[in-house]
Amino acid sequence: MLDKVIVIGGGIAGKLVAKALSHTFQQVIILEAGERWREKTPRKKVPQSYHPHVLLKGGEEAIEKLFPHFFDQLVENGSIVNNFTRDLKWHHFGLWKKRFPGDLEMVQQSRPMLEWHLQQRIDQVPNISTEYETKAEQLLIDHQRNKVSGIRVRSLKTGREKELLANMVVDASGFGSKSVEWLKSYGTEVKEERVRIQLFYATRFFRLKNQDRPDWCNLLISPSFPKNPYGAYIQTVEGKRFSVTFSGYANESAPRTNEEFFSYAKKLPVPDVIHFLEQVEPISEIKIHKIPYQVRRRFDLADVPEGFLVVGDAHCRFDPVFGQGISVAAMEALELQRYFENFAYPIKRVTKTLHKRFSNLIATPWEMAITEAFRHPNINGDKSLIQPIKQWYSKKVYQLSADDPEIYLRLVRVMNLMRPPLHLFHPKVGFAILTNYKKRKNIKKSPPYES
Repeated sequence: MLDKVIVIGGGIAGKLVAKALSHTFQQVIILEAGERWREKTPRKKVPQSYHPHVLLKGGEEAIEKLFPHFFDQLVENGSIVNNFTRDLKWHHFGLWKKRFPGDLEMVQQSRPMLEWHLQQRIDQVPNISTEYETKAEQLLIDHQRNKVSGIRVRSLKTGREKELLANMVVDASGFGSKSVEWLKSYGTEVKEERVRIQLFYATRFFRLKNQDRPDWCNLLISPSFPKNPYGAYIQTVEGKRFSVTFSGYANESAPRTNEEFFSYAKKLPVPDVIHFLEQVEPISEIKIHKIPYQVRRRFDLADVPEGFLVVGDAHCRFDPVFGQGISVAAMEALELQRYFENFAYPIKRVTKTLHKRFSNLIATPWEMAITEAFRHPNINGDKSLIQPIKQWYSKKVYQLSADDPEIYLRLVRVMNLMRPPLHLFHPKVGFAILTNYKKRKNIKKSPPYES
């Protein structure tokens, strides 16, 4: 086994990475700027923890491989099992998806509950320790070998600094990561791809006034640019609670009062959210979070010192409306574990190899998110020449999936990071699009009815 690895950040990504590396390194040290959090409640300094977090099936499977029987424990503690195509009521591009029992069952809960359970499992791993209220200040690099040697840290309690030496450093500190700045100070530039989405999401928790539960587990009204720029998501979580979240792009104003919350629901293309709000009572304040950019940092294209890796939101921050962040971080952690299991001398070229693999994991969800973002007339960025073709094809898939169970299942598998995008280019999908196009064309050519 290798001697020591330092993981910057004790959030979900940091915990997953620490577990993945605990089989390879004798000592795994997590550096966490916050204090120890022992409750199943939102963590201080983590505003996202007040909002719903969707764990896609690809991420769920990755976590289960890192922590066997993890989701059995969650279900025993109140997490909710749902069938994606049966229990989600989804309105998209003007159509409701037909609901039916499919082959994709998922476990859902609030982010605090997920993170609390991860912490319980981390506490059971003897070679993982956490230094709380400790901030990473500077990466330490051996310039002769272009290799990381450790990190300088500062105690937020005492203000004292010290150097921690390690064979490897993994940055899982989230979007506020200093990795790009650290590398720049050593002469390494990291390219960033940015899409200015100016997103807000506003969340409030509710309980039913009576026992008449809705006939769905989750309700999703997807933004469908440009006609419908407003989104809503109602998620059932543990404790018989429902989170209601509204989203808006391009500097849309977020609802901050009870009246504004109801008014925003009225902007949606269907009345289902308004009807739901009439049946529930609030049990929390409205919490608002804003994301100015989607950002992908191309560490795979930079000359990053050996032994330094960047994962999670520190590597790529997705549009959270798509629920991809935690799942991609889990898949990156699993990739780490697999890499070190399969190589006799894993420390050689680990940085270049793994950053390329992470980039491959990021590519599909990133393209899915920006393809939708670029439909908005006020969202700009570097668009590929085939972007209009992607938008045309994906819209056809979304519309056909409303009535075609096979196309819907294919879409769901790609969305859940279980299959590559090519899964949506099956001849059956292409044939359905072509047939639908010919039908619409013939309808337009048909002469008007004469009495």
